[in-house]
Amino acid sequence: MKFKLSLITLALATCSSGAFAFDFGVTSANTQTTTNTKWACKKCTSKKMVIGQAGIELGSMNSDDDHAANNLKYTDGFAAGVNADVIYNNKGYRTEVVADQLGSEQGYGAIKTGRLGVWNVEASFDEKRRYNADNANSVWLADGNNLIEQDEMVIQPLVLKRKKSAIEAKFQLENVASYIRFSNEDKTGKQTSSMTNGSIKAINIAAPVDTQTQNMAAGVSISGQNWLTELSYKGSWFDNDIDSLELSGMGYPVSSQAPDNQSQFVTLTGRYSLSKTHFSGRITQGSMTQDADFVTLNGVTSGQNTADTQVDTLDANFKVISSVMSGLRLKASVDYSDRDNKTDINEYEQYTYDELSGDFVANTQLDTTRTAYKASASYSLAKGQRIEAGFDRIETERSDQDREETDDNILWAQWRVTGIDKWDIRLKGLYSDRGGSEFLYDELSASDENTLMRKYYLADKKGCKAELFVTHAPLDTLSLSFRTYYGLDDYTNTEIGLVESKDYGYDIGLSWQALQDLSVNIDGGYQWIDSRQASAQTTNVDMWQADTEDQFGFAGIGFNYTGLSERGINISADYSYAISISDSYSNGSNVLGDYESTSHNVTVQATYAMTEQTIVGLKYQFERYRDSDDTQLPTYYYSGTGPTGLTTLGILNHDYDAHLILATLQYRF
Repeated sequence: MKFKLSLITLALATCSSGAFAFDFGVTSANTQTTTNTKWACKKCTSKKMVIGQAGIELGSMNSDDDHAANNLKYTDGFAAGVNADVIYNNKGYRTEVVADQLGSEQGYGAIKTGRLGVWNVEASFDEKRRYNADNANSVWLADGNNLIEQDEMVIQPLVLKRKKSAIEAKFQLENVASYIRFSNEDKTGKQTSSMTNGSIKAINIAAPVDTQTQNMAAGVSISGQNWLTELSYKGSWFDNDIDSLELSGMGYPVSSQAPDNQSQFVTLTGRYSLSKTHFSGRITQGSMTQDADFVTLNGVTSGQNTADTQVDTLDANFKVISSVMSGLRLKASVDYSDRDNKTDINEYEQYTYDELSGDFVANTQLDTTRTAYKASASYSLAKGQRIEAGFDRIETERSDQDREETDDNILWAQWRVTGIDKWDIRLKGLYSDRGGSEFLYDELSASDENTLMRKYYLADKKGCKAELFVTHAPLDTLSLSFRTYYGLDDYTNTEIGLVESKDYGYDIGLSWQALQDLSVNIDGGYQWIDSRQASAQTTNVDMWQADTEDQFGFAGIGFNYTGLSERGINISADYSYAISISDSYSNGSNVLGDYESTSHNVTVQATYAMTEQTIVGLKYQFERYRDSDDTQLPTYYYSGTGPTGLTTLGILNHDYDAHLILATLQYRF
């Protein structure tokens, strides 16, 4: 689903969800200006048979690094794209054509037609390319499943291409509705990977990608005056044409890739309303299977050549919401999830401590059952004030795993004030506590520090979070927003692994109608994530401690000037900045080096209305991007300057300035 957000909307969304705050070094700030002239109501009726707009953009991109296309959407050279949103209405029938920079590296197009309120059919096409690096160096070149050594280095671009097509149909009568959707996604290209001989030698490779994913969904619903029920089906099929990779002539073990798999689910959903009480429920029965040949080892007993795995799933949910009295609303729900592993048990030869042990070990059927109980109450303290509090308990049971039971208890509350003129204040708080059964260490995990380091998600933990969100409009022309948050996870009984993690930061936003013809928008924010890890505390010699400090930030400013609108001229500009920093320390030493990326983005656009329907424009975009990762090494390096036995793809950092200039032509119907 695609959204177009004005800055005010985006600033409010940014300050209410941390997911919008940072984009790991690639700018996430969208400072598109807000004007009433850009607002449109798609559901509003019009006497015109054809409404909307269609246009083209033509220009040139100047960049020596294709990574710039991830943001600017074009690679070096000629640039051309089509944009459209045209609606045709005729005697109750409606057809809509949508195009979003169709022809660029991230184009989208769709056509939707049907009879209003009865039926519609939609077909869409979405093509995306993600450029990671265009200068990977390797003597190993992929030919299907084989990597063949070349006589000299070959430069290979690391880019993933995705082509997704979909078709959907909906039908609706007075009390009956149905739908069916089908999509197909092909992903091709190359990505970083590595292969090892099982000892000290490892080779980084440009691994080929060639997968296909098909999804299908269908459902039918029946509704009455105060009830609704729906029966639906979802299915997914994944095929990987690169099921294994082999370094020809090297004697390395063959590396298995993602296996073909499929999943299918049937869901029954219902809702019922009784006066001021509302009930809803859902139950889903599913199955996930995979059938793949063994490709890495010959040590399989009883003539087993394939791994047939199956996991049956059962999910159920029941929720009730009731307004028991004036100002008081109660909620309660139960969620149940069961994963039943039906995979056949066989014996397979195992790797142990980077060597082939020769021992045969049977696989285990890992089952998981999860039940979540939630209850909350919301009460209006006074006009414009509401307090809400709740308690969640999550019980998880696992079979044949390191900890068979974990219990999570979560207590939360929030207070909102809207009764103060031109203010909206929200304060949230949360406390969580995880406990459970004793850990069950096997002989391997009890003696292998690396294995234990990964068990933090099962460990006892106490956590707290707090968030303050404030919006204020001191003037009719000025709107401010501010959000700050803090979170702490303390692994109370942990002797090894993740000990503590902190997440805190702030977001700000400003929208100002500085003059009648000039609007200005500013937003920004910063986030810190700090974590501490510890080793096995056996002796002082063995002990070590590692600290990781991550920082993400963005800032943006933009304006829109309409003072020349009587002459048909509109001018706007935006600037955004993003930064990402990651530092890791072990026993106080920065042995892994730093990672840092910065991005500056500028957009300047001017449009001129030649007629009431025809608008021409000129658009300029600029990106300055830098990143540096100290862990990246040349393909070959001297002994002692890097890990022993490692062959890399080279230094893949980015350092470029990209310029995009486009002439636009738009016609409004």
